[in-house]
Amino acid sequence: MIYVIDQQKAFWDLISVFEELGLLSHVMLIGSWAEYIYQFHMQSGFQANLRTRDTDFLYMNLNKPKGRNIDITAKLKEKGFLFTTDYQTGITKFVKEDLLELSFLTRAFGEGKQVYEIPSLKIKAEGLRSINMLAEYPMEVNTSAFEIGQDDFVLVVPEPEAYIVQKLLINPERKPMYKKEKDIEGIRGLLPYVNVNRLQEIFNSLTEKQKIAVVQTKKKHFIDFI
Repeated sequence: MIYVIDQQKAFWDLISVFEELGLLSHVMLIGSWAEYIYQFHMQSGFQANLRTRDTDFLYMNLNKPKGRNIDITAKLKEKGFLFTTDYQTGITKFVKEDLLELSFLTRAFGEGKQVYEIPSLKIKAEGLRSINMLAEYPMEVNTSAFEIGQDDFVLVVPEPEAYIVQKLLINPERKPMYKKEKDIEGIRGLLPYVNVNRLQEIFNSLTEKQKIAVVQTKKKHFIDFI
């Protein structure tokens, strides 16, 4: 239990840095930590089952905020996060002990380039096509972390229905295996609390190829919502 509290405290320290630097409106929290934020949105008994260090943020527009130099490395260092760079790709990560590993991701288009610079932060993010659809379904959530001494924040996350559809879509390619299983577990936990009509609407917006992939994943894991 102490570990979970420490991890949540590190997460809110990270969010407080983003708030101070004016970044919260420019990023979308994706991945399993979005499930933690859905607790504040649903207010219906849903509880996220967090067991991950990975803290992924989609940087929604690489050109914003324009004309600013933001020293995110120095600010995160004050909260105990260490800067690390992949020597092959140059992609930046920030790590706090064994609690959190922060990564910035961005949408990828066309062929080739998979690494993009975020000019205002002077760091490099990984471009992934698999997260493109999440950017189309942003949702603001008012949070309160008073139980661990933090302020209220407004975070952008994907709509939970879009989160579910995207997780089903990418599941066959997820590596390693434990991440595939964790995603399915997260989907099962969310399904009773989401809007089935919205789920159907987002599913209907997919290409035929994507629909087939989602249906195959649903069948494989005995998940039913449409």
